[in-house]
Order: sequence, then structure tokens, then C-alpha cells
Amino acid sequence: MASGGRAPLTWSPAAARAAGAWKAQALAWRPPRIALALVVVALAAHVAIWGPNAPFGRLVWAGLAVEAVGLGWMLWAAWRFRTVGTPIRPTEHPRRFVDDGPFRFGRNPMYLGMAVSMLGLALKLGAPTLVLAAAAFVFILQRVHIPHEETQLRSAFGGWYSDCAASVRRWL
Repeated sequence: MASGGRAPLTWSPAAARAAGAWKAQALAWRPPRIALALVVVALAAHVAIWGPNAPFGRLVWAGLAVEAVGLGWMLWAAWRFRTVGTPIRPTEHPRRFVDDGPFRFGRNPMYLGMAVSMLGLALKLGAPTLVLAAAAFVFILQRVHIPHEETQLRSAFGGWYSDCAASVRRWL
């Protein structure tokens, strides 16, 4: 028994299959759809809890500015992918390794841009549930999508990607 009278956590084959099934389900959803679904759920939760009110106020101009920064960051990264001819969809096999532009600062600028845009929307609408949605989005990507993509990149680009991953942070 672990301290506190609780049984220790064990990892069974059934638990591993269940975790694998959850990850497979999460991978089936592309990150923009995950973000959109989380935004919809967060807004529904906000309306259920507070109605149309903004419990902490709305910061419309600040929210618009934060949204624009997130969108701009994401579009810059997408533009870099397009200019070198590598697919943007994470499910497609990468053709070229991109390590310039916003990728100099973080390895996942498109995902960061989506999360920052969600935070901007939270400020603009005064919806604190959107902050939780942005955190859930980052958590899902951190646990499921990014490790899968990093495996693909290591397979496709080997040491080149490993060197980049060692010197550039995952987010910023």
C-alpha cells in the first residue's frame, strides 16, 4: 500500500489499450477542429454559468490585439511551410524541414498562434471559460499531437530535427 492507505497506481494492458484508444481518437481530430470544438464547449459553459455577462469585464481592444498577434504568428508559420513546399496538415508526411521564420523561436508556432488567438477571444468576450479551453488545447497537443509529429520529424529528418529540438523550445 502507498502512503495514505491507497493502493499504488498500476499500468495494466487494458489501461494501456484505453490510453492508446484515447490518443488514437485525439489524433483523428486535427488541431484546428480541436480548438474550434473547445471554443464552442467553453462558450456554451460560459452562457450556462454567467449568461451573456462578462464576470470580469471585457477587454475588446486588447483581445483583438492578442487575437491578431496569434493569427499573424500562425499565418507566418503557414506561409513558411507553403513557400518551401511542405504540407501544413500534420497527418501528411513532411517534405522539407523548416527551421527559420517563427520556427527559430519555437517548434510549434501554428499551435501557439491558435492558443494565443483563443486567449485573445477570451479577453474580447470576457469569457474566462475560454482560458480553460486554451489550456485544454495546449494539454491535448502537448500530450498527443506534438509527440506524434516529433516522431514523424525524427523519422524523416533524423539528426537535423534532433539538433533543432535540442536548441529550440517546443513552444517559445
